[in-house]
Amino acid sequence: MKGESCVACGRFISQHEREGRIRDRASFLVNRASYPVIYRLLKGLMLCGSCLEEMPFIGEEVCLVCGRDMKSEIRKYNGRCRDCVNNVHEEGIDLKANRSLLCYDDKGKQLLGIFKYRGDESLATYFGALLAIAIHRYYSHMKFSCITTVPLHPQRLKERGFNQVDLLARYLEGVIHVPVRTLLLRIKDTPKLSKQSGRVARLESMREAFAWTGDSGVPCVTDNSRIPCHFVASFFGKKNILESRVADVGLVCHNPPLKILLIDDIYTTGSTLRSCAKILRTHLGRKCEIYSLTIFR
Repeated sequence: MKGESCVACGRFISQHEREGRIRDRASFLVNRASYPVIYRLLKGLMLCGSCLEEMPFIGEEVCLVCGRDMKSEIRKYNGRCRDCVNNVHEEGIDLKANRSLLCYDDKGKQLLGIFKYRGDESLATYFGALLAIAIHRYYSHMKFSCITTVPLHPQRLKERGFNQVDLLARYLEGVIHVPVRTLLLRIKDTPKLSKQSGRVARLESMREAFAWTGDSGVPCVTDNSRIPCHFVASFFGKKNILESRVADVGLVCHNPPLKILLIDDIYTTGSTLRSCAKILRTHLGRKCEIYSLTIFR
């Protein structure tokens, strides 16, 4: 990495300058068992020491539902933020939980914009590593059956040329060895969330915005049903994946339930992720658990 430039500020990267900051950041983010993994991921980030130190990591105390940093919350409701308490009936419980790594600031917005609209491949590795750090920080104990992503509308995909979240999911697949599966299709070309005013408008725009695009023969996982082994192998992938996970995913046995990891870049109101989770649970069954992971919150 010596001689390379910081993706955030353009300064040349000094490994000597970074070392102490990498150790401090790694210690903050994880427990002792996960420290080596997080250390290596942080060391691989193309950031100078100053930008590493300034990264706006979400604090240790987060909302159990949406992952919001609870440091500034005046009142806490059994580990949930005010928004999650107020909107639980309105928004449903299809999304089990969300976790995010960073607060969305101006620097993050600028870098993400370059990645999404200019297709800078070096930033795909950078943001992929951030997602990998996030999953080791929050979901290291989880055994997911597959990773899936929030899809772009075909028209938006044609204009942009790629879905940045798909690239991040593929990076994450290589790190945690959980297969990526395309399960959703965007059927409604919704305006950018940044151009929509208020929670109600965003909720309405996401209504019926997605559809199931997985195997048309997917049976639902009901409370009293099992899915046969041959289906698990054909839908979730290779035989070795089946053999290593069949006892964990709840498809052949009842406990624990099937767990899906849903990936996106930003959690704003959560309306997009909850809309996706609703479609997934409709087709995979109410016992299916959907967890989301984003870079920014």
